[in-house]
Amino acid sequence: MSKVLKLILQFAKNQESRTGNQLKRLNGELRRSEAFNQQVIEYVQDYEKQMLDTASKGAPVAFLQDSSAFRNRLQAGVEEQEGQIAKLNIAMVNAREQAIESKLRVQGIEKVLAKKKAEMLAQRARRESLELEDCIISRLHGDSGTKSA
Repeated sequence: MSKVLKLILQFAKNQESRTGNQLKRLNGELRRSEAFNQQVIEYVQDYEKQMLDTASKGAPVAFLQDSSAFRNRLQAGVEEQEGQIAKLNIAMVNAREQAIESKLRVQGIEKVLAKKKAEMLAQRARRESLELEDCIISRLHGDSGTKSA
């Protein structure tokens, strides 16, 4: 029984390690995506300012239309990236839950193993105590054992 529990514990620890690594990977990917998205947002804002400055100086209409179309494409990219970030956040929540479940599973199995070990030690101590008691009783009575022939 103990060997089976140890094997189950090993599998649970492997699962815990995998879920922890997945959580770290998703966290890193989420942070990179958020940082990139923030850079694009700042670029869109700077581009809008430049576009307004250029328009106030009397730029051709075609140039302003092209600039506006480019800004709209950038903004659409930002919105698409925000959708992907939302999906990554959901994946992070799921991965965090799996990591917590794996950790709790490992802790539960370790508690069961510790309890089994304590029970085995207690049984061994009782057995040794009974053996010692039997030895003491046999020495006190002196009539136990084999008689010479």
